[in-house]
Amino acid sequence: TWLLAALLAAFLVYLMYEQTAGKILPVLPRKRLCDYSVTGSVYEDISTALTRGVRFLEVHVYSDEQDNPVVATSPQTQGRDFADNNVSFEQVCIDIVNDAFPSKDPLILSIVPHTDKSVTLNKVAEHLETIPRAHLVAATHITDAPLDTFANKLLIVSGGVRGTALESLVNLSWDDDDLRRLSYQQALHPRDPDELKRFNRDFISLVAPDPTLHTITVNPKDPLAYGCQWNLFDRAGSPGFVEKLSRP
Repeated sequence: TWLLAALLAAFLVYLMYEQTAGKILPVLPRKRLCDYSVTGSVYEDISTALTRGVRFLEVHVYSDEQDNPVVATSPQTQGRDFADNNVSFEQVCIDIVNDAFPSKDPLILSIVPHTDKSVTLNKVAEHLETIPRAHLVAATHITDAPLDTFANKLLIVSGGVRGTALESLVNLSWDDDDLRRLSYQQALHPRDPDELKRFNRDFISLVAPDPTLHTITVNPKDPLAYGCQWNLFDRAGSPGFVEKLSRP
């Protein structure tokens, strides 16, 4: 009948609309921060890395002749607290504000201090509190917080900064029990593999280059076997946060 034909035609039009306009599906909340892996960058131009979609940066901070914090642009000789090739930490903060946000994902900034000068580390804190201030998170022990909690935020990771102004800005520290900083060899050959897997179920391991090794044959995927989440080796990996396929 004409009524049935009209109803069928209306239904077909609805289906076509769904296919062309797209159905707005509910956005499901993402899991905990520790349930995601992310590849990182070190000794790379900050703007270039961010343009590639990198959401995990590590900077090695030294002190210049005026005790200002600078970031090395290449590996430096060990045992020094200055860097020949560098950019200012202030410029790093400016690049982060300009190129990292807005984003549905956080940006993780790992700060490795190569100086114990309080004045230098206090200036690091001053730049963070002045330039990317709006993106800072006043929270610690955040490994079990939902990833969406940190949309458009800057998470500060560091160690060895106790007693400085930077300490209060650090969200995760490898001086505490919920973050481990491992060399590639430590992640690949842990003393207790099962213990490392258990740790990474609820906490986070950061895998970084071993400063004593100039060359190393690296399979960047190897640390994933033990659930290590933050990887500074896999520069060709997928940008952003990737949910771990399964809990180890």
